[in-house]
Amino acid sequence: MGTSLIDKLFGVMASPVNTLDEIARERPVGWALLVALGVSFLTLLANFYGGDGLRTIEELRHEFDIFIDASVFVVGGLVLVVVSLFVFTGLLHLLAKLFRGQGGYWNLFSAYCFAEFPMIISVPITLLGAYLGTAGAILSGLISFGLMVWVIVLQVIAVRESHKISTGASIAAYIIHFVILVAIPVAIAIVLVMALLFSF
Repeated sequence: MGTSLIDKLFGVMASPVNTLDEIARERPVGWALLVALGVSFLTLLANFYGGDGLRTIEELRHEFDIFIDASVFVVGGLVLVVVSLFVFTGLLHLLAKLFRGQGGYWNLFSAYCFAEFPMIISVPITLLGAYLGTAGAILSGLISFGLMVWVIVLQVIAVRESHKISTGASIAAYIIHFVILVAIPVAIAIVLVMALLFSF
């Protein structure tokens, strides 16, 4: 019998291999998407309100422009998150198949989304960092970097468990997918620069 949502969330951090394997098999796509969006929503808000020093509730109530900026920032960010999730997992799925992966797209999608959960820790860290000034910002940056590495490790595990391939193949698929994602905007930028140069 499957575990509850709360058990899955804590399991991702405490027992990631077994939990992500279970999530990949069960494919709770709806919950997976909500988890990823929830984490992204809170992270975006924390970065907006805590990035330049915390604003008080009273200040926010009297600054309508800030509210509009925050709404656009968060909504735009969430749209980008959804698109990124589908693209990233799609690319990883295809690469895993090249390494003889046996899982389906939604198996990986579910596990990949749940692998994002530890980033929730960055929310209080970002807000705390805003209170502590420069030292807090440095500490927040270091902890956020550690969380990012943790999530990457979990995403590699998600690929491995959802497609039943080796750890080496999972790492290779992840690295190749990262290189492709970096190469695409770089290639577009080069083409645009060349087009501008030849237009003069």
